Amino acid sequence: MVTLESFTTGAMNLGIIIVIILIGGGFILTLLYFYFKYKKYKEFDCIIWDEGKITETHDKAGIFVDSKTKNKRLFLKKANVGLDPDNIPYKIGAGGKKIIYLLRSGLKNFKYIDIKVNEPNVKINVGEEDVNWAVNAYERQKKMFSTGLLMQLMPFIALAFVSIIILIIFIYFFKDFAVLKDVAINLKEASLSCNAGTIIR
Repeated sequence: MVTLESFTTGAMNLGIIIVIILIGGGFILTLLYFYFKYKKYKEFDCIIWDEGKITETHDKAGIFVDSKTKNKRLFLKKANVGLDPDNIPYKIGAGGKKIIYLLRSGLKNFKYIDIKVNEPNVKINVGEEDVNWAVNAYERQKKMFSTGLLMQLMPFIALAFVSIIILIIFIYFFKDFAVLKDVAINLKEASLSCNAGTIIR
């Protein structure tokens, strides 16, 4: 026979297990998110020259479809910009790494640099300014105010989390009912064993 105490203990253990699973699952999903974000920018190494300055900076890049705009771009990680993914003039560096040379003419304005080496000459071709970043930035801004799947599910996730917290509170509350039940039984037995007119304090 299932008693109230065993039921509340089992329900409490189940609630604790559910909370641990939710926390562990959230932690694993967070790690996977950052891992895949790190991995997708590992395809290219970018060497960036600033126009009019003798400076050189480095960045990482990868070709993928942006989840917000659904546009396929060559995304630069640090510059946070998407460039034209077609006909990229990359070179193969040490270890087989793909290297892209870019000329920066503004904060988000880039041009591809194609370096051709024909002994004893070195030819450098600078491409046209890439304007795809403007389209991508506009699409990102537009999508920022649209409701995504996560935002649609957020109220239900919050409701489930609050429900679990309330369930745990009720489990601890009802667990004490077993003690109250024992007290009531003892009082009843004491009252039956006493003579008539005896007052129980």
